[in-house]
Amino acid sequence: MKIENINFLKKYLENLIEHNPELKTKIEKISEILSQMKIEDLTNRKSKVHLSASAVVFNKNKCYFIKHPYLKTILLPAGHVENDEIPLDTAIREFYEETGFFAKVDENMPNFGLIDVNVIEIPENPVKSEREHIHIDFRYKLVLDEVKEQKKAELEWFLLMENEADDEFKKYYKYLIY
Repeated sequence: MKIENINFLKKYLENLIEHNPELKTKIEKISEILSQMKIEDLTNRKSKVHLSASAVVFNKNKCYFIKHPYLKTILLPAGHVENDEIPLDTAIREFYEETGFFAKVDENMPNFGLIDVNVIEIPENPVKSEREHIHIDFRYKLVLDEVKEQKKAELEWFLLMENEADDEFKKYYKYLIY
């Protein structure tokens, strides 16, 4: 699937507000950023704003995290939205690539599991010839697809309990219980 236009993304964010009204102010700011962009620029690695998506996946009472190879920090499995994807596709793909495990939509979650969206400042990366930019990061609560066998992971991954996770991610542990 492909992102049709900016209104597609804004509608997606409006649905998130319905389920998480406390995110309204943040989402309004993000919608304003999106309004100033062309849809094709959001997947262009040379633009000042990129779309990205993260996967929040639990195994019992622990969440999957990766060590980011450039930023050298512990983050959720995530990556850039490609031209032929919507953010949900990206979260599923990146989780698989980075951990080697398959994930799928959590059918118990509203809005296809979209639980948060953030603006993240990304520093310059000379290795990838990327200038400083921002990511609009869509975060999805997914579930392990235990039917499929694990493959080789691209990155080192960790399972962390809530008390071990960075403060930014602690709020997602509430999704362990519906």
